[in-house]
Amino acid sequence: FYDYCVRQKKRLKFRKNGVQRKPLLRKWEKLNEYFNDLYTFKDLSLSEYLKQKNTKYAIERLLFLIAETILDFLEHILASKFDVISESYEDIIKNAMKYEIITENLYKDLKGLGSFRNILAHEYLELNDEQVYQNMKKNDKNF
Repeated sequence: FYDYCVRQKKRLKFRKNGVQRKPLLRKWEKLNEYFNDLYTFKDLSLSEYLKQKNTKYAIERLLFLIAETILDFLEHILASKFDVISESYEDIIKNAMKYEIITENLYKDLKGLGSFRNILAHEYLELNDEQVYQNMKKNDKNF
Protein backbone atom coordinates (compact mmCIF):
# COMPACT_ATOMS: atom_id res chain seq x y z
CA PHE A 1 0.00 0.00 0.00
CA TYR A 2 2.91 2.33 0.74
CA ASP A 3 4.16 2.10 -2.87
CA TYR A 4 0.65 2.81 -4.08
CA CYS A 5 0.54 5.93 -1.90
CA VAL A 6 3.85 7.12 -3.34
CA ARG A 7 2.38 6.86 -6.85
CA GLN A 8 -0.82 8.57 -5.68
CA LYS A 9 1.16 11.42 -4.15
CA LYS A 10 2.72 12.09 -7.54
CA ARG A 11 -0.69 11.98 -9.23
CA LEU A 12 -2.36 14.18 -6.63
CA LYS A 13 -0.13 17.09 -7.56
CA PHE A 14 -1.88 17.21 -10.92
CA ARG A 15 -5.40 16.03 -10.09
CA LYS A 16 -8.38 18.13 -9.22
CA ASN A 17 -11.78 16.42 -9.92
CA GLY A 18 -13.21 17.15 -6.49
CA VAL A 19 -10.45 15.47 -4.52
CA GLN A 20 -8.95 17.71 -1.88
CA ARG A 21 -5.25 17.14 -2.26
CA LYS A 22 -3.89 18.67 0.95
CA PRO A 23 -5.72 16.33 3.36
CA LEU A 24 -4.63 13.33 1.30
CA LEU A 25 -1.03 14.48 1.23
CA ARG A 26 -1.11 14.96 5.02
CA LYS A 27 -2.54 11.45 5.43
CA TRP A 28 0.16 10.08 3.15
CA GLU A 29 2.88 11.83 5.17
CA LYS A 30 1.46 10.44 8.42
CA LEU A 31 1.23 6.97 6.87
CA ASN A 32 4.87 7.23 5.83
CA GLU A 33 5.79 8.23 9.40
CA TYR A 34 3.83 5.31 10.90
CA PHE A 35 5.41 2.79 8.53
CA ASN A 36 8.87 4.14 9.34
CA ASP A 37 8.15 3.85 13.07
CA LEU A 38 6.83 0.31 12.65
CA TYR A 39 9.91 -0.57 10.60
CA THR A 40 12.08 -0.02 13.70
CA PHE A 41 10.52 -3.19 15.14
CA LYS A 42 11.19 -5.35 12.06
CA ASP A 43 13.77 -7.57 13.78
CA LEU A 44 11.67 -8.16 16.88
CA SER A 45 10.99 -11.83 17.60
CA LEU A 46 7.62 -13.09 18.76
CA SER A 47 9.01 -13.94 22.19
CA GLU A 48 10.46 -10.42 22.57
CA TYR A 49 7.16 -8.96 21.40
CA LEU A 50 5.25 -10.97 24.01
CA LYS A 51 7.64 -10.06 26.85
CA GLN A 52 7.90 -6.31 26.24
CA LYS A 53 4.52 -4.79 27.05
CA ASN A 54 5.48 -1.23 26.10
CA THR A 55 6.74 -2.43 22.72
CA LYS A 56 3.62 -4.55 22.25
CA TYR A 57 1.39 -1.56 22.97
CA ALA A 58 3.41 0.68 20.64
CA ILE A 59 3.11 -1.83 17.79
CA GLU A 60 -0.63 -2.26 18.37
CA ARG A 61 -1.08 1.51 18.27
CA LEU A 62 1.00 1.87 15.09
CA LEU A 63 -0.97 -0.89 13.36
CA PHE A 64 -4.19 0.83 14.39
CA LEU A 65 -2.96 4.20 13.06
CA ILE A 66 -1.84 2.61 9.79
CA ALA A 67 -5.21 0.88 9.33
CA GLU A 68 -7.13 4.03 10.25
CA THR A 69 -5.08 6.19 7.87
CA ILE A 70 -5.42 3.77 4.94
CA LEU A 71 -9.18 3.57 5.46
CA ASP A 72 -9.49 7.37 5.79
CA PHE A 73 -7.40 7.86 2.65
CA LEU A 74 -9.60 5.52 0.61
CA GLU A 75 -12.83 6.87 2.10
CA HIS A 76 -11.81 10.43 1.26
CA ILE A 77 -11.23 9.54 -2.40
CA LEU A 78 -14.46 7.54 -2.64
CA ALA A 79 -16.55 10.34 -1.15
CA SER A 80 -14.97 13.28 -2.92
CA LYS A 81 -14.40 11.79 -6.37
CA PHE A 82 -17.19 9.21 -6.69
CA ASP A 83 -19.80 10.44 -4.16
CA VAL A 84 -19.67 7.01 -2.51
CA ILE A 85 -20.34 6.64 1.19
CA SER A 86 -19.38 3.20 2.47
CA GLU A 87 -21.35 1.49 5.22
CA SER A 88 -18.39 -0.21 6.90
CA TYR A 89 -14.62 -0.29 6.87
CA GLU A 90 -14.67 -3.46 4.80
CA ASP A 91 -17.02 -1.74 2.32
CA ILE A 92 -14.46 1.05 1.93
CA ILE A 93 -11.93 -1.51 0.73
CA LYS A 94 -14.46 -3.25 -1.56
CA ASN A 95 -15.59 0.08 -3.04
CA ALA A 96 -12.00 1.20 -3.52
CA MET A 97 -11.44 -1.87 -5.69
CA LYS A 98 -14.79 -1.44 -7.46
CA TYR A 99 -13.90 2.15 -8.43
CA GLU A 100 -10.34 1.12 -9.36
CA ILE A 101 -8.66 3.16 -6.65
CA ILE A 102 -6.80 -0.01 -5.67
CA THR A 103 -5.96 -3.15 -7.63
CA GLU A 104 -7.47 -6.55 -6.99
CA ASN A 105 -4.12 -7.71 -5.56
CA LEU A 106 -4.03 -4.78 -3.15
CA TYR A 107 -7.64 -5.51 -2.24
CA LYS A 108 -6.62 -9.05 -1.28
CA ASP A 109 -3.84 -7.64 0.92
CA LEU A 110 -6.15 -5.10 2.58
CA LYS A 111 -9.16 -7.40 2.99
CA GLY A 112 -9.84 -7.81 6.70
CA LEU A 113 -8.15 -4.52 7.60
CA GLY A 114 -11.42 -3.00 8.82
CA SER A 115 -12.11 -5.92 11.15
CA PHE A 116 -8.53 -5.87 12.43
CA ARG A 117 -8.80 -2.12 13.02
CA ASN A 118 -11.96 -2.66 15.08
CA ILE A 119 -10.30 -5.38 17.15
CA LEU A 120 -7.40 -3.03 17.90
CA ALA A 121 -9.64 -0.04 18.57
CA HIS A 122 -12.09 -1.73 20.88
CA GLU A 123 -9.79 -4.32 22.43
CA TYR A 124 -12.25 -7.10 21.76
CA LEU A 125 -11.53 -10.40 23.43
CA GLU A 126 -10.46 -11.63 20.00
CA LEU A 127 -7.26 -9.57 20.23
CA ASN A 128 -4.63 -12.22 19.75
CA ASP A 129 -0.99 -11.28 20.33
CA GLU A 130 0.22 -13.67 17.65
CA GLN A 131 -2.27 -12.22 15.14
CA VAL A 132 -1.04 -8.69 15.90
CA TYR A 133 2.57 -9.84 15.55
CA GLN A 134 1.83 -11.57 12.22
CA ASN A 135 0.17 -8.39 10.92
CA MET A 136 3.29 -6.45 11.87
CA LYS A 137 5.43 -8.97 9.97
CA LYS A 138 3.02 -8.83 7.02
CA ASN A 139 3.59 -5.07 6.90
CA ASP A 140 7.33 -5.70 7.15
CA LYS A 141 7.20 -7.49 3.78
CA ASN A 142 5.65 -4.38 2.22
CA PHE A 143 8.30 -1.94 3.46
